[in-house]
Amino acid sequence: MNLIPLLSRWKRFLMTGVFVVASLLLYGLFPTESRLSGTIQSLTLGAAVFLVLPILFAKTVLHEPLSALGFRGSNRRFGAVSIPLVVIPILSIWYVLLRTYPVASSYTLPSTVRSSFPIFLFYEIVLVGVIAFLYETFFRGLVQILWLRSAGLWAVFIQAALFFVFVVSVGGGFSWQDMPLCLAGLASGFVASYTGSVSYAWVSAWLVLFLSDVLILVSR
Repeated sequence: MNLIPLLSRWKRFLMTGVFVVASLLLYGLFPTESRLSGTIQSLTLGAAVFLVLPILFAKTVLHEPLSALGFRGSNRRFGAVSIPLVVIPILSIWYVLLRTYPVASSYTLPSTVRSSFPIFLFYEIVLVGVIAFLYETFFRGLVQILWLRSAGLWAVFIQAALFFVFVVSVGGGFSWQDMPLCLAGLASGFVASYTGSVSYAWVSAWLVLFLSDVLILVSR
């Protein structure tokens, strides 16, 4: 048995794991500037940590193409079919939670978003879309597709657990506000596992987040 390829794979696995943990710590511990908008700071820091750094790490350290991060089309036929097959059951879970627990009363959307349909669309398409893309690049692209690809289906649940811990840590504790994000991460994880594509995973995550907010608005 040739140990050199095996040791090389373990080295890459450990290096990537250290990079993932270090990136999350950097995001969580990075000092904030009180004079700047919290949203702008979060987006700027998120773009650096969840998009730019993973691309640089993959290209310069691992010498991997961007396709290794999931920036490609589906590697399965009819990859788009996986999106509704995952999104519908996940949204069904959210709907059951809405009907069973007082979720709507503790779930907040900005007042301007609730009062104006054009602003609501802008908020969902631009802001939610960008945030979803950053999370998909890091958690489904770097963590699941690149780092944990040898774990098979287990990679979906491992990255979802890591994403859940991240969301809870950043938010200072779990709330109903975090549930759509966690459900979106689980849904896009399954899509990423089937397609190997961040693009398909991003569409599924955005649909879960967008339709979750729609269900919140119509349930009030």
